[in-house]
Amino acid sequence: MKAISNIIVLFLLAVCLPTTAAAQGGGPEVGFIRIVNAVAPGEGNTTVKLNGDNIHQRGYRLGQRTGGIGLRAGSHEIRIEKEGVEAGSTRINIETGETLSLIAFAELLPAENDDDPPQWAIRILRLRQSDVERGYRASFVSVCDIPEIRVEAAAQGLQRIEELTVSRLNMSTLELGENRGEVLVRVGEEVITTISPDSPGNYVVILYQDEEGEVKGLSFYDPRFVIAG
Repeated sequence: MKAISNIIVLFLLAVCLPTTAAAQGGGPEVGFIRIVNAVAPGEGNTTVKLNGDNIHQRGYRLGQRTGGIGLRAGSHEIRIEKEGVEAGSTRINIETGETLSLIAFAELLPAENDDDPPQWAIRILRLRQSDVERGYRASFVSVCDIPEIRVEAAAQGLQRIEELTVSRLNMSTLELGENRGEVLVRVGEEVITTISPDSPGNYVVILYQDEEGEVKGLSFYDPRFVIAG
């Protein structure tokens, strides 16, 4: 895979997480999570706490994500914080071998009075892994405050341009067939991200907004991680 700028990759090897099953000779009971930071309001970086521990002291800038973080199968608590924004938390149950992407974004809270300043709260959207039988697929998810976003996907080397509508907090998919060429993703006239399908499978595109409310995008390959026994 080509390196994507502004991405911090955290990968905790499954072999470092001993379990009863591993001790008995079977594969370790490990699953994975991925964190995507799409929290625009507030000040500074966004911090992520896993079972009470900060996973990266410097935090994450808007539009950054982690790689696959290996966890023992079972229940875990995720808390996401940013200065000036109400923290968000969720408890997840990870199954052996699964990968769960957690997309953190901010939602405007209803004001109690007209004179109150805007208040934002962090929400966490769960995105489970999607299998692809063959070829390449792009899965689009929007956490923007816009109800629907019109997206164009132009595959290099092909003449056609695919168009699709991505609804807020819902997934829209685009089958890319066997094409291995890069796919430029546009909203309006701006290319917001590029999909680089090096290996067959599912490629996720997250639509989010920057501090000025402009639609941006980030994309990543969503493979099944191999668990070493």
